[in-house]
Amino acid sequence: MSDTERLYNNIGIHALAILLVLQHVKTLSVSKALLIPPIVTHNEMLKYLSNGNVKVQGVEKLIIEKTGFFTNFNSRFYDQICGAINAIQFLHEVDAISVSKGELIVNSGSNPLLINGNEAGGRAYKILKAVPNVAKILEASSENLYLNFRVEL
Repeated sequence: MSDTERLYNNIGIHALAILLVLQHVKTLSVSKALLIPPIVTHNEMLKYLSNGNVKVQGVEKLIIEKTGFFTNFNSRFYDQICGAINAIQFLHEVDAISVSKGELIVNSGSNPLLINGNEAGGRAYKILKAVPNVAKILEASSENLYLNFRVEL
């Protein structure tokens, strides 16, 4: 990953993406949350998932239809794992989420993150629009996701 990519795909983007998905699904395993940054920081995948006409049916169908999105997923995962962990820690430190038994939970007292139009930036808005599709992808079991994304553990 280049220095430019590290600045572009930073803890703020990771925290935003994880929090938006978590607000949508209410609870999420840490293992699934770690998959969110490599999904939303892949520009072509984000563009596809944020398209209002796209409705992901399931992870297997997406992988078959868009194989190119997943060819380097393992390297993207490991390039971004530290940022993803730091984002989770940051969200916990600012009391946006709680962590219990390997699950992330949105704190009941935290205000929902509201993003309207491009006020927060085009990239943040694309992530917001992609959230339902990302949540659909993450419905599969962690084991199935890591296997299908070919993440080498």
